[in-house]
Amino acid sequence: MNGRVVIVGGSIVGLSSALALARSGAEVTVLERSDLRALDVGGGLGVDVELIQQVTGATTAPPVCRGIDRDTTAWQLLRDWLEECAAEIDAIDLRRDVNVTLIASEQDGAVVTSSAGEEWRADIVVGADGVHSTVRAFVDADRPLATYAGVVLWRAMVSEELVKDAAKLPGPREPSREYYQDRYRLVTYPVPGPQGQTRVGERRLNLVWYDTAREDLLRARGLLDGVEVRGSLLADALPAELGAELRKIAEQTWPSPWAEALDIAIERHFIFGTPVAEYMPTKLVNGRVAIAGDAAHAASPMVGGGFSEGLDDAARLAKSFTSASDGDRMLESYEKARLGPARRHVAASQRATNQYLKWAHSP
Repeated sequence: MNGRVVIVGGSIVGLSSALALARSGAEVTVLERSDLRALDVGGGLGVDVELIQQVTGATTAPPVCRGIDRDTTAWQLLRDWLEECAAEIDAIDLRRDVNVTLIASEQDGAVVTSSAGEEWRADIVVGADGVHSTVRAFVDADRPLATYAGVVLWRAMVSEELVKDAAKLPGPREPSREYYQDRYRLVTYPVPGPQGQTRVGERRLNLVWYDTAREDLLRARGLLDGVEVRGSLLADALPAELGAELRKIAEQTWPSPWAEALDIAIERHFIFGTPVAEYMPTKLVNGRVAIAGDAAHAASPMVGGGFSEGLDDAARLAKSFTSASDGDRMLESYEKARLGPARRHVAASQRATNQYLKWAHSP
């Protein structure tokens, strides 16, 4: 089919979907809530560079640290690279500072409305607006929320420059590592520096600390309402007494250089807390509107592969766009292909989370 697609959400799955769909002949408008390019925030993630290039059609690659087990990068580096790729495609129009508040499906298309009263009409609307998705509520009004999984992730990226005098740095092919102690789990790996540097001493140490003991804090800060996750605890909002507690735990629990990196992260307010939320889909489509990525199948990073699942969504959207004669058949094909894998991914996340919680709370 030939047509226009509006993507709500300009993060890594939204931009990947835009690139894949534009490659397939769509005219794509991406509506992003933020009014700025990605700041030097967020965490690290493992990536499959070959899959990214295959789905997006990119001839370059995002900056990555190549470990023995996988390639890793930082979220904002990947997002900036995807935005640069999208800027080279005339068929992609990225609009910033757009807060989508209403989606309406029509017989031959859909309408997206912003809080400022702007409207965009399209043959297809794709919600790639993350775990706190607005579009999900339209697709499945009875089940609009991702729910708290019982775990907070303390995340930080610390420049190796800050650590090198206090500890030995990981080698150039450092694998991802996991450490377990008491009720805690720590996942570590290097990621490129803020300008994409990958030499030892110029990278950043990425840390993800799993903590099951912070529900009262989340509720007190308004970040957890019932089972709904409302947001993350920003680095500058970390209570001083909690910071001191985490520093003591890190010093007594985690090996070098990760303990030293965490000490720096807490002292300098680099660390932030993200409550893990999970969403098990029963549908991905309503009329001419679909959801993809974390909006469709939010899962714990404990099972990995979340971005790869989002890339599979993007690839299937593009394939369905190419093969379908109209938008209804396109989205029917997309849901048929992706609902089963999405549910299996979230089920694996739920099993892993439950096993971890059982272990963490055992005597």
